[in-house]
Amino acid sequence: MSMQNLPLELLDNVAQHLSSSSLAALAQTCSTLCPVAQRILYRAVSASAWSRNLCVVDTLAKKPHVARFVRSFYIAIDSLAPVFPVFYRQLAKAILNMSELTSLNLLVDSSVSWVLKESSSRIHFSHLLQFTCSFPFDENVARFLDRTPSLLELEVDSIPTVLARNSPPPYLAPTSIPHLAQFVGSSRTAELIIPGRPVRSIHLNGGGFMEGDIPLLARSTVPVVVLGTVTNAPPVPFLEMLHKHAPHLVYLRVMSTKDIFRASTAEFYEQVAGVLTSFTELSAFELSGMHWGSQRKQNDGAKRVWQSTPLQNSNRAEDDLLFGTEIFLAY
Repeated sequence: MSMQNLPLELLDNVAQHLSSSSLAALAQTCSTLCPVAQRILYRAVSASAWSRNLCVVDTLAKKPHVARFVRSFYIAIDSLAPVFPVFYRQLAKAILNMSELTSLNLLVDSSVSWVLKESSSRIHFSHLLQFTCSFPFDENVARFLDRTPSLLELEVDSIPTVLARNSPPPYLAPTSIPHLAQFVGSSRTAELIIPGRPVRSIHLNGGGFMEGDIPLLARSTVPVVVLGTVTNAPPVPFLEMLHKHAPHLVYLRVMSTKDIFRASTAEFYEQVAGVLTSFTELSAFELSGMHWGSQRKQNDGAKRVWQSTPLQNSNRAEDDLLFGTEIFLAY
């Protein structure tokens, strides 16, 4: 039996163990084995200027049958190594051709969100689960999201530009991205993305998230369990407001720029630790780069003791809790 007559599943299994160079050679042997090799060779594409493989974008733009093999596409273009506008036109065609994507990462010039425009008007990305881009949340991105019904993870507008802040927000239909579980981006965009969607994990960049913005978290259709944010609000009132609107947090990371150069007092740490005890499901906390540890309180397993350095297990009773030191805490 010749290799060409072997079952496709067997050929795929053999080809999966070949190196990229071997797959490229296999693709040139015959018309039967070419798609077998290409299906694996182009399954996950990562392109960048420093890898010197940006030419793959041209291949995907000119060969739709190859682009349909791509499941994961990542491209990063450094601002120090810009490309010509014609390259982005080819990138737009490549995105249009990659209709079977499950993961898409576009770390390119933030002003070229138009590369999504043609795809948004012609096809649906029914299998796309993860989308990361360096674009602001504009009309092109919103229309693209309309075409991603299975999306679970989204990162957009992570570095808000002045133009984006001054532009009117685009409309995103309430029925778009109905299964979204994770969002990374600005607080401005979060106001448009989170309400009415099952977002459990939120990471907000760029600052600007204040106490008055916290009720936004309660507008997710499921409890928020992971939150990372930058704020200029005082930490203690901020944490108290968080507990009111997001009491089920499991992981919390807060970077506060309020009085950042002022040394904190033991009283401040005690206040923080006191608020943390109200988060009954919280297991990890970080405040302005300082990791906090916790353990179950003796005689009351429902409560946790928090302090600004992880608690260590010890056989000595006097070491169980670091009370009496300036590293405190709450009980």
